[in-house]
Amino acid sequence: MKEPGIGVRRSVAGVPGMGHPWKRVAAVSVAKKILGLFSLLLLLTLWVGYFYVYQDARSGRLGDPLDSHGWCGPAADSAHSFKRDYLLLRVTNSTQGEFRVSGEVNVSERTYNRYELGRYPLKLRLEPLQSTYSMPPLFFEEVKVKPLNRNFSSPHKNAYADLESRPIRVNGESSRFPFEVYRYGYKPVLYILKGNEQVDLPFKRITTQLNLSNTFTPTRVYNPADYIAEQNSLVQPGDYPAYGASECAFSIERKGSFKIIVLLLLLVLCLPLLMVLYRDEPTIDFLATLLGVAAVRVFLVGPLQDYQLYGIDFVFGAVIILAGTFSLLKAMRINALREAAARRGTTW
Repeated sequence: MKEPGIGVRRSVAGVPGMGHPWKRVAAVSVAKKILGLFSLLLLLTLWVGYFYVYQDARSGRLGDPLDSHGWCGPAADSAHSFKRDYLLLRVTNSTQGEFRVSGEVNVSERTYNRYELGRYPLKLRLEPLQSTYSMPPLFFEEVKVKPLNRNFSSPHKNAYADLESRPIRVNGESSRFPFEVYRYGYKPVLYILKGNEQVDLPFKRITTQLNLSNTFTPTRVYNPADYIAEQNSLVQPGDYPAYGASECAFSIERKGSFKIIVLLLLLVLCLPLLMVLYRDEPTIDFLATLLGVAAVRVFLVGPLQDYQLYGIDFVFGAVIILAGTFSLLKAMRINALREAAARRGTTW
């Protein structure tokens, strides 16, 4: 004779999806705990990074104001500088990593008459320093020198002119933003053309000033081994002589505090991504992610130009795809629950 209740218990245990409900509850509970822990760590990281940047930029600039400036060559002597021959180059940049060069040149009356600069225009070329062991530089950068202004009636007895501002090539990959490293290295040479003959002017006072944006830090490099920065077992540090007085080389990197700002902005984009998992408004959270990505992208590197992509753009793309994926899955789940509630005749 069948024992009462046993068959009923077996039939209930054999119903698909009804066995061991505590396992499903435990799995959901673990997932929620992991999500909550990740959310708390995200908020903690944002606040710690915020206070770090606040302490670093209390003066209105990132770090020390002098960190974005570099100097190469002799310092100018204000009392006697106009009486001597000198060349001053100023290098500036934009946030996107575009560098420009400008400056001024001063010529004494003796040099002006010796090289007949009233007859032969003064020219300037920038000879790139070797940036790779395998190939020497092939092309020079020409910088236009404006017509000289003669001032021989003054006590200084000099002639001076400005350099026409123009873009300058630097070695580096802007697509690695914000971890790109640029290398500026040139030897300025002033010269004139007498027919087919090129005559270089032996200027001893050549100064290069780097006045970069708040996000960059230049470091002067004194020898080719550090400037080239290539691993080559056949090349020893002493194989190349140190740079001369007229040669100027810098390694330019982003400031550490700026990299932290970029990281914080990327983490902020994770907030609407997490809200998709917590809220039942996936469409609004997805639109918030799109607007956040667009705002951060324009703030950091500017609007998209000719589809020039940076490495960080693929991070933005991944955030958008994740937000879209979670939003769509959440919308599908909500729609399924509503249909099931409609079949049961209840509200959801």
